[in-house]
Amino acid sequence: MNKIWLLTKIMLKNAGPAWGAKKGSGWKIALILFAIAVGILPMMAALVVFVAGLYDGLVQVGQESAILGLGVALTSLAIFILGLVYVMTVFYYSQDVEHFLPMPLSAKDILGAKFLVALLYEYMTSLIMIVPIFITFGVKSGGGVLYYLYALLVFIALPVIPLTLASIIVMLFMRYTNFGKSKDRFRLIGGLLAIALAVGFQAFIQRQTSGTGNNLEQIQQMITAGDQGLLGIVTQLFPASNLAALAMFENSAWSGLGYLVAFYVVAVVGFGLFTFVGNRLYFAGVMGISESKSKRKRVEESAFQKGVKARPAWLAYAVKEWKILWRTPAFFMNCALSSIFFPLFALIPLLSRRDSAEMLAGLSDWLQGEQVGGISLAFAFAAFVVLAGTNSTSITAISREGQGFFLNKSLPIPYGQLIVAKLIPGTILTVFSMALLVVEAAWFIKLSPLFVILALVVGIPGILFINLLGIMVDLQMPKLSWSSEQEAVKQNLNPLFSMLFGAVTAGICILAAFSLDSSMIGMGLSLFILFALLDYVLYRYLLKKGPIWMGKMDS
Repeated sequence: MNKIWLLTKIMLKNAGPAWGAKKGSGWKIALILFAIAVGILPMMAALVVFVAGLYDGLVQVGQESAILGLGVALTSLAIFILGLVYVMTVFYYSQDVEHFLPMPLSAKDILGAKFLVALLYEYMTSLIMIVPIFITFGVKSGGGVLYYLYALLVFIALPVIPLTLASIIVMLFMRYTNFGKSKDRFRLIGGLLAIALAVGFQAFIQRQTSGTGNNLEQIQQMITAGDQGLLGIVTQLFPASNLAALAMFENSAWSGLGYLVAFYVVAVVGFGLFTFVGNRLYFAGVMGISESKSKRKRVEESAFQKGVKARPAWLAYAVKEWKILWRTPAFFMNCALSSIFFPLFALIPLLSRRDSAEMLAGLSDWLQGEQVGGISLAFAFAAFVVLAGTNSTSITAISREGQGFFLNKSLPIPYGQLIVAKLIPGTILTVFSMALLVVEAAWFIKLSPLFVILALVVGIPGILFINLLGIMVDLQMPKLSWSSEQEAVKQNLNPLFSMLFGAVTAGICILAAFSLDSSMIGMGLSLFILFALLDYVLYRYLLKKGPIWMGKMDS
């Protein structure tokens, strides 16, 4: 057991913190915590309001315990889906695997440590999804100390069952298939499937609970409909969810303690099965995982000459950044692909509703109404900067280099040009996202040509503003210590700052639009001039300070 704890500490230390632990970095930590709160608290608050309203309806029919079962089951489902990705990354594709294999360590030691690392990540998912439900239910039901104690114990054991199931599936798959050496393709396909599943589930729920004006009643009927309801479906996938829910609901009786013990027994048995399977399959599946498949291809003389033609240093570096962004699955999924998917996700709340036609017609009338003026353009601009804030390309441009970043110091390219080259891919992707969103809006909402032109013109300076701020943050707080590409983007808290910049900028612009009550053309000119000036100031400051920040990065 001591080896497992020691290995866990080593893995977490190698992964590195999301922010620097250097002296004087307290303000950075405070900003990161603030950004996390801004990003998470509104979602958790909405969940609290939803659960409180659902409780008021279900308590009248004596079905309020379904809230706990549904919450535990859906959280288990989310942990299972994310666990497939985490297990693949932590167990097989992290760079520390090759170092541990020659050591006098058993599969049990390595598996136990890696399981604990993945478990820590899953606790973050549980914290966001299930804790608001537990607390809201406790407050509404008047739960006592015993309820909250049982809730804490359920929270501790909750991720174990779905994570062990995900781990066993991945180990079986890696042992008896040849996908291990095609890891880039496997991770890309797996990520796309996870996104498709999440989007499909969201669209289904949105479709079933919209358009009738009585959404809450529909959800209540879905939950209490027995085998036909959502609760029956998800609890069949994770039967232990009922044990956890009944343990908390009947906390004042001995039966509650029995359900809690049974829930822990299931978790212990699941972990035991995971250890049993891992001891027999893990080493066989992880051997040779660093090898890759490749195809031999004859390069013709014309293609070779085209590939080695001279170009400006900054442009060559920007092309290199662009190719790496699209060829690395983790970067592609979290940076490039999001530029395509996020504008498409905006259609889900509209097209998945039964009354979507009426909503689109009303939105078109509002956006182009004379009484709105520049407010509609300000809302479009706000959507663009929020969209730019969700793209993590620029704000992870330095972090994605990892320890290889220090090779840049030996390249024959000035630091200023290198920074500009790293800024180009993120800016191009966010401009593409903006253009895609405008095309969607013009098609579904029937926007006027003047509105479309003004929106595109004012959107570009706003997008550049967010990207400039993003790369400045990453220069100040890069995450260069990571063992897999996934950590550089998914376990990097810097993108939260980009979201914060986008949200704050959008909010200020909308408030200013309501205060000024300007015309559409006046608002367009004001936004363009203001953010063009801000971009110029930030760009000059970045060229002046950026090389100094890069030079101070420790090797």
